[in-house]
Amino acid sequence: MESVINILPEFVANQIAAGEVVNRPASAVKELLENAVDAGAGRIELHLQDGGRTLIEVVDDGCGMNAQDAERCFLPHATSKLSAADDLQHIRTMGFRGEALASIAAVAQVELQTRRQEDETGTRLCVEGGQTAVKESCACPPGTNICVRNLYFNTPARRQFLKSDEVEYRYAEEEFNRMALAQPGICFQLYRNGQKTNHLEAANLHRRIVQVFGKMFENRLVKVAQNVPGLNLSGYVCTPDYSMKGRGKQFFFVNRRHIRHGGLANAVEKAYQGLLPEGKSPAFVLHLEMAPEEIDVNIHPAKTEIRFKNQELVYGVLLSAVKFALGVNQVSDSIDFESEHALPYRYKPQGYVPDPPKLNLRAGYDPFSDPLPKVSRPATESQDYREAYARNFSLMQESMKVEETPAQLLLDCVEEIQADTRLESRQEEPRENGQASGIRIFQLFDSYIVTPIKSGLALIDQQAASERVIYNGYVDAKEGGVPSQSTLFPQTVEFSATNAEILREIKDELGSMGWGVEWIGGKSFLVNAMPQGVSESRAQEILGEIVDTYAANLLRNKAGMRQNIALAAAMRLAIPQGTPLSREEILYLTNQLFSGTEPEISPSGKPVVRVLDKETLAGLFHRPVSGKKQTENV
Repeated sequence: MESVINILPEFVANQIAAGEVVNRPASAVKELLENAVDAGAGRIELHLQDGGRTLIEVVDDGCGMNAQDAERCFLPHATSKLSAADDLQHIRTMGFRGEALASIAAVAQVELQTRRQEDETGTRLCVEGGQTAVKESCACPPGTNICVRNLYFNTPARRQFLKSDEVEYRYAEEEFNRMALAQPGICFQLYRNGQKTNHLEAANLHRRIVQVFGKMFENRLVKVAQNVPGLNLSGYVCTPDYSMKGRGKQFFFVNRRHIRHGGLANAVEKAYQGLLPEGKSPAFVLHLEMAPEEIDVNIHPAKTEIRFKNQELVYGVLLSAVKFALGVNQVSDSIDFESEHALPYRYKPQGYVPDPPKLNLRAGYDPFSDPLPKVSRPATESQDYREAYARNFSLMQESMKVEETPAQLLLDCVEEIQADTRLESRQEEPRENGQASGIRIFQLFDSYIVTPIKSGLALIDQQAASERVIYNGYVDAKEGGVPSQSTLFPQTVEFSATNAEILREIKDELGSMGWGVEWIGGKSFLVNAMPQGVSESRAQEILGEIVDTYAANLLRNKAGMRQNIALAAAMRLAIPQGTPLSREEILYLTNQLFSGTEPEISPSGKPVVRVLDKETLAGLFHRPVSGKKQTENV
């Protein structure tokens, strides 16, 4: 009987391996940068064309290779980092699997020029689809220059899955930034389509963070350092005033290798407990140095996953060290007198005057007197009381679960609230008791707007609602359509090379949305106008976060530039939960919401309105629905 099991040809096996090792241009960038670092380079250049699909070139001044090693490096499982199985327990280099170059060469056209310092001539090698086409001597400087052209030229189906050049470039740039943060002592340069976009001179970690992310980090970095037997922790965390949604600026490095680890991120976030707004995450760059025997990095070809032999130790050291650093530097919630709970420009009606602040005074309070006596309960009674309350509260929570709102019911709710809020906005005559007539809408927990309607009770998430209103306002606005205010003194702001490039691309669109931003060279911009309601002192912070969010949105969806900018601005400027609103603000927000498009959902995909209908409300109290006859029990 003929065998049905085949031994795959080498080039087919390499193409299959490339699916894991090189799943996009950024993966090739990562592998080539790691090889340059392992070669002992002090200066590394990365050149990208068309997001990396046309060209990825890495130039380094490392140790180089001789002719024999230059040819062997493209063979499967060829590596200079390991020679025996035991070496896996002592890995100190970035690469070690011997898969990257063979996988890249199997799906691209690769040219290599390399020379050792002691050799008079170098070696030039051309490999196409895994096959060596050219091998010759050449004149070249010490080090290695490797060019990867036309990635996936022989696997067109794979090439079709690549995103736009802009998106692929952002992924590659992320890898560049990670390597730069991992190796601050190396000079890195990045070129895009022939133009230098980033130049990072060798520096310490503090300086490197500022080089990568911009001067806005200069005074927001808190040093973290802890040395215990078997583990050395160093790096920086950001002050709580710079927090963001998501973990886009969280960087862990173990023995200079970038890793992803949810447990370690949780340890750092726990150290910030009570210092960050809900839904926000801290930013940090932390380095762990450990004995290679204490970790396992041979888990996945991407080498970003890692296992610790003593994870509890690492978790505990992280938590205590970050908490200690924040405490020693007296980091706590600061009072920002310019950021009173002001609404973004869309929510300030003409002639709006905020309510004066209210002080709640406790008459007769004496701080030197003994505290008020507490009512004591017998221990057994107190325990029984707590247990009974817990049971009842659990039942209450279970019974208050609200099902998804039917589309027609939501539509009726929108129409009714629209009519009610318009009516209320015109009712100004007071009642006999001094209250405004027609009060049907109020705020709950400084986070939700509640109004009774004919079909039940409508609950509106004010943050999601304001996000929708701001988004609609930006998307629909024409030139000059967004209220703008000139800054008293034009501000010069500076961003990272990445964000500066993005801002140059979108500044014209921002101009139609109330921002006056001019590029004045390098990574610097002049801000001379801002949307109404945005504090001038926070120009760099808010503009930087809009750019960050825009870049993140760009990687996640295919919406146009204006829609992505509008979404970024809406997510940053939306009224946060816990913000008290005046009655005028509530009415204005509700009117704007239901007079625009898609009021039922925020642009980031969160529900805006929930309706408790009559049946649901009656069920909460175990009562029959009003108007229906109760069935008699026979």
